[in-house]
Amino acid sequence: MEFTQKNRTRIIGALVLAGAAAFVTPFMVGGHSDGAGPHSTGLTLAAPRSPAHAEAPTAAVTRMDTASAVNLVGRQRMLSQRMAKAYLMLGQGIAADDARAILRESITEFESNLAMLKAFQPTARVRSVLANLEGVWTKCKPLLAATPNKADAVEFYDVNEALQDAAHNVTLAYESVTGAPLDHLVGMTGRQHMLSQRMAKFYFYRTWGLYDAPAEMELHLSRARFTAELNQIENSPLASAEMKAGVARIRREWEPYQRALFANRDPAKMRGDAPRVAELSERVSVATAEVAAQLMVQRAPG
Repeated sequence: MEFTQKNRTRIIGALVLAGAAAFVTPFMVGGHSDGAGPHSTGLTLAAPRSPAHAEAPTAAVTRMDTASAVNLVGRQRMLSQRMAKAYLMLGQGIAADDARAILRESITEFESNLAMLKAFQPTARVRSVLANLEGVWTKCKPLLAATPNKADAVEFYDVNEALQDAAHNVTLAYESVTGAPLDHLVGMTGRQHMLSQRMAKFYFYRTWGLYDAPAEMELHLSRARFTAELNQIENSPLASAEMKAGVARIRREWEPYQRALFANRDPAKMRGDAPRVAELSERVSVATAEVAAQLMVQRAPG
């Protein structure tokens, strides 16, 4: 795939929005590798979640309303990027056991979330964009189910970007149902969760020697948006003291992750830092998931 005009337009537009300016416990990198090569086995999609890969606690969805739906589809955005990260790690043999478990669990959750969202479609716009998300997912899932390889990772780039775009459109559709500031803030916290995984995805495209220039640009774009929106969340009048403390934790986890992501530009040197980037991406993912959970608890009545 060439770095097309569509990609340029999306990047420029997102830069303007950025101001131009989870899940698992941290990886036990190297702690339980099976020694298998990067293409040793495919995936069993229906396997259960393992206790070693349990996400930080999130607020249970006891009733579906717009805030709950925005939170849930925000997780779909994040999962689209987290699955890609795990796919690329597995293809390169980076923390392969962890990557395999993350990919399997993320696929299971994505499909479960999609089923829950289909049960709450309050507007025609929601129905339309949710159907589109389901259609894109049917194209993405077969690639994820196959043994990762470099040739398929080329095709996967566009398909995965389409999946993230489709999930984003669903998020916006649910936010627009009421236009409530709370729903928008829920969406923003979900986007932070997604960006934590998106940066790792593009890092691992670079370590595999694929889409080097656009992936590097996307890395910088995602960092700019992550830092700008973190400030917005912290300064929101809806942010509780607990949320502000959660943002402080994100900042603590973000600093070493940011340094690791941008320590090197050479793909070969980046490859040496890959296990640490994988671990740190999970730490940031947990921290962002906790802030989202705090917001959902805060907004619950009673």
